[in-house]
Amino acid sequence: VRLALVNEFLRPIPSDIKELAHSLKHLEINYLGTQPIDQAISTSGGVPFEALDENLMLKEEPQVFCVGEMIDWDAPTGGYLLTACISTGYWVGLNA
Repeated sequence: VRLALVNEFLRPIPSDIKELAHSLKHLEINYLGTQPIDQAISTSGGVPFEALDENLMLKEEPQVFCVGEMIDWDAPTGGYLLTACISTGYWVGLNA
């Protein structure tokens, strides 16, 4: 993430280490504001549950498993999606 910010906001990247340090310490990231909560919710658009078996393996592609945000679901903010990603990854790990 740090390198991505440098690449995004510090072009060209200063070659002098002191200049680079100064630029990083004074990096300004402009934003227009926060978004409404309904836009902060993870949205659907992944592999439908109907395409998966009970082990989260694709019915049409044996040995291909789906976890986390690969699966089509809506999730509220607040750690639910992170929990779902970890849980489905654990489940697939047990059943692969």
